[in-house]
Amino acid sequence: MDSVTIAFLFGALSALSLPLGAVVGLWFNPGLRLTAAIMAFGAGALLCALALELVVPALQHFPDDPAEGFKWLALGAMLGCLLFLALDHALSNMGGYLRKTSTIAARLRRTKKKHYRRILDRLSVLDLMVNLPPEEIRRVLSDVEKRVFAAGEVICHEEDPCDALFLIEAGQVSILPHDDGQGPAPVLLGPGEAFGELALVTGLPPIARAEAVEDTVVWEVHKDDFREVVGVSPGLQHELGELAKRGHAAAPAAAIGPEESSAWLEAASQDLESELGAPTEADMVKAARLEERGGSNVALAIWLGIALDGIPESLIIGGSMEGTSVSLALIGGLFLANFPESMSSAVVMKKQGSGSLPVIMMWFSLMIMTAVGAAFGNVFIADAPRHLHGLLEGMAAGAMLAMIAQTMLPEAYTHGGWLTGLMTVTGFLAAIWMGTLGG
Repeated sequence: MDSVTIAFLFGALSALSLPLGAVVGLWFNPGLRLTAAIMAFGAGALLCALALELVVPALQHFPDDPAEGFKWLALGAMLGCLLFLALDHALSNMGGYLRKTSTIAARLRRTKKKHYRRILDRLSVLDLMVNLPPEEIRRVLSDVEKRVFAAGEVICHEEDPCDALFLIEAGQVSILPHDDGQGPAPVLLGPGEAFGELALVTGLPPIARAEAVEDTVVWEVHKDDFREVVGVSPGLQHELGELAKRGHAAAPAAAIGPEESSAWLEAASQDLESELGAPTEADMVKAARLEERGGSNVALAIWLGIALDGIPESLIIGGSMEGTSVSLALIGGLFLANFPESMSSAVVMKKQGSGSLPVIMMWFSLMIMTAVGAAFGNVFIADAPRHLHGLLEGMAAGAMLAMIAQTMLPEAYTHGGWLTGLMTVTGFLAAIWMGTLGG
């Protein structure tokens, strides 16, 4: 049997765990902790495989000049890492982030962080907010509520007071202040402006009526939510007390200088991640449905994203062969790593509403693609010059390391906790043991 055929068969064997893992995930629906433990085991096995079968061989191409070997390995690893990151980012924007729990969580956290930053940007122009500790105001963000009003709809009035701070995201609002005996004229406010902030301090809204002039979107910071944060924040209590003493609440809103506003925004945005919280399962399902309604080809993006995770390993199976022999440590490590990856992703896809048969067929197609990639690697990489061989092995190692660091280990630790370290080491040792079987 020729080496190309053997490379194809071993590539298929290493990826056979993809459809098997999908079947286990769909039919048995293992718990998150068990899935995380298997994921950590697979990550350890893959780390061993790339260390022994990619890094070490890349250095051994230059036995008389280790520095030259390291140069090509390092260059390839950085290129592989950057290429993986760029392609992963592009596919994530197409909806490919939905392939794994870890990538979904990372995407939702980034989206929430941008949302919180936008709200802080609106708050930074308000005199009241800039006079309060920015690190304390961050705690209010999780209680900010989005509200939509149609043109002509009343936002609040005297019988339903404006006892909240409203930040206008889009549209226009007509504000009628309380009558001071001189017949107040309505004031028009637009995007980026706010009203009702004094109600947070005094509890007495200075607005008689607020009405949407056109379709309007606002972000509401309710007085009760704000007071709840104040109740556990000595810093806010002190500053609000000082503002009340100075009669700040009775004064009209003052213009804030751009430098002061920018400094407050920067301080409030520090360590914003601490306020994000972990996305819930409902958040993840909602994200999948929004992508589908948005018209993106989510299924294709997910398929391409998973293919991106597997391309480097498939090429290197054939490229690392010596004649017709292949490393059992590499094949075993990839098999062990592929199983939990497909199992975890299949569970995520099922929760998003995908049918069982399409999911299994997708993973089966990736198994075939891995086999073809291994054959391709044997034809074009196995006999390449040593400089190119070291570069390509480095690229595969860099891409695989980036994938492990970005998707496998974060997902494992999120649900597995302390088990992650134990199972990663166990998987690493299992791959080494498989290598000893190959002699």
